[in-house]
Amino acid sequence: SLAHAPEPLVAFTAVLAAVAFFAGFSGLRRTRLIEDVPTARVRSAPQGYVELIGTARMLGGEPIVAPLSNTPCCWFHYKVERRAGRDWRVVQSGTSDGIFVLRDDTGDCVVDPEGAEISSRHKRSWSDHGGGWGGHAVHARLPSLGRTADLVVDIGGELLETLGSGVGEYRYTEAVILDGDPLYAIGQFGSVGVDDHASSLREITGAILRDWKRRPETLRERFDANRDGVLDGVEWERARAVARREADRELATKPDENRLHTLKKPIDGRYFLLSNLEEFGLLRRYRWRMRIGFGLFLLLGGALMVMLSTRL
Repeated sequence: SLAHAPEPLVAFTAVLAAVAFFAGFSGLRRTRLIEDVPTARVRSAPQGYVELIGTARMLGGEPIVAPLSNTPCCWFHYKVERRAGRDWRVVQSGTSDGIFVLRDDTGDCVVDPEGAEISSRHKRSWSDHGGGWGGHAVHARLPSLGRTADLVVDIGGELLETLGSGVGEYRYTEAVILDGDPLYAIGQFGSVGVDDHASSLREITGAILRDWKRRPETLRERFDANRDGVLDGVEWERARAVARREADRELATKPDENRLHTLKKPIDGRYFLLSNLEEFGLLRRYRWRMRIGFGLFLLLGGALMVMLSTRL
């Protein structure tokens, strides 16, 4: 049957194979990213591309409210679709761009979610049986499809959602990150007042080195590697590096109320990830995306080769 497949089927199989390969490759890249970027603390995080783990917290002032469920939250995404024959047409959708806070045991970091790839474990879909869009007269809440189905949805878009929720004229989908959720983030970290931090670091490092110089015996005992009684250039640079690390630890223990930490999308195009899944759960999701994507690519690629071999 494959050997005599029509041309449209060959083209469709080639497109599906390309999509599967892209899904597997994207899962692989995100898996390596999560594994390779080291975890930092808010107070002592270096300026640049970092991984942070903490708790999502709402800021004061006007709250962010998910429009379909009226749920106060840190972030939301929603979509309203209307049945058009056997298909669904998007009537309206939106994503919040308000800032919120990632908090760990060392401090707060303001998160700007614009441009982020966000995965939430709080996602639900339901259909409207009457009353029209916004009427919400009767809602049929969809049952959970389970973790495996969620992984397939990640790879194949919203196919399962389409098959499972077509029981009304309107279909609603909403995902949120709630206040108090665990928050995993990878993005561009920056601090207002970083120049003051660097100046303080130099001052404390100099003070530590001056203190060591007043005790030359201790200084030689710690850093005179060849035991010739004199610190050469290499040994002195090692002493400076150790002093700098001690100064950084000391500075990290001091209050930093005057410094504002932020996390946002990197300007160089690297991934900006946010999720209320734990790191292991996020890794498991991307690993399944990688496995299923590459597995489908091999299966479809083999079928495509059979189709093309007879034509060649």
